[in-house]
Amino acid sequence: MVEYILGNYLAESGKITREQLKMVMEKQDSVRVKLGLIAVSEGMMTLEEAERVNRLQAIEDKRFGDIAIEKGYLTRLQLDKLLKKQGSAYLIFVQTLVNEGLVALDELDWLLNDFRQENGYSFSELEDIKSDEADRIVPLLLPEGGKQFTELVCTVVRVMIRLIDRHIYIGKAAMVEEFPTSDSAIQILKWEQGLADSFSERDGALLNVCSVFGREKFERLDIDALDAAGELLNCVNGLYVSGLSREGEFLELMPPVYNECRERINKSAICRIPVFVGDKGLYFTVAELA
Repeated sequence: MVEYILGNYLAESGKITREQLKMVMEKQDSVRVKLGLIAVSEGMMTLEEAERVNRLQAIEDKRFGDIAIEKGYLTRLQLDKLLKKQGSAYLIFVQTLVNEGLVALDELDWLLNDFRQENGYSFSELEDIKSDEADRIVPLLLPEGGKQFTELVCTVVRVMIRLIDRHIYIGKAAMVEEFPTSDSAIQILKWEQGLADSFSERDGALLNVCSVFGREKFERLDIDALDAAGELLNCVNGLYVSGLSREGEFLELMPPVYNECRERINKSAICRIPVFVGDKGLYFTVAELA
């Protein structure tokens, strides 16, 4: 998720083009993050020290970490921590940008600071973004009135990353006045009050998601395609309800319905979250029942 959040910022600010961002996304799955980049990013080494070790590697048959320890730049404990971080989605994205010559290592700090200031994030919230963890990122993207739905939205993100595309991400959510009733799969979760949630089309992503989850190429968003969306929604809500039941809260899941919602919706508590799969989007919407 972090790669698209930061990547879109770089594209919108003109630092890279949309075509370059797409190329980076395609290449990053084969990138291994260099220890020097991680060490600098974590504040364990300076950029000058990392470059000095890189130059020594060119003339000595030794690994980066071994040279850094010999020179006193890193301890063995620090090296072990860096090796565990080589799978970081944020660092893989940055490494790919650097490898492709799109961003210089010494530009990172001011680019990240510009991103932080433009979005009104604190330094700790920037670390939440870099973590690539749904539980830390989702609350930053929900409006105050939608924070009650945080765990459900986190469940949506985790399920879609696992079952649809590991690069899916969400944009900033908004409180809206209308619950979707067209091009939508809808499910009701009932207890004393209840929730309604839905997947609805935005500009093509829901149709693609239906094809991936349904393991069938759908040409249009008809009832067969929406049935696949309903099954995905049922999967999300089932996991969410199971989590609540372990805490002593019990909800009943109604069968998914399509393009209609006969329940009364609390219009002051409808939160719409844009979900992106590649360059296309859909909406996940959740609302309190009136």
